[in-house]
Amino acid sequence: MSMLKDVRAEYAKVQWPRKKEIISATSWVVLMSIFLGIYLGVFDLIASRLLKMLVSLFGG
Repeated sequence: MSMLKDVRAEYAKVQWPRKKEIISATSWVVLMSIFLGIYLGVFDLIASRLLKMLVSLFGG
């Protein structure tokens, strides 16, 4: 039971983020995910077209 009391004591010390901080952090994660998805999509499109072009040039 001592462990349970210690857990409760530590839990009381936790400083939870405010709603504004949560919204801000979540917004950054969503925006960065969209940006990274677009970036990787464009890179993949360019790389695949370049690879197709190289294969067709060298008779593959």
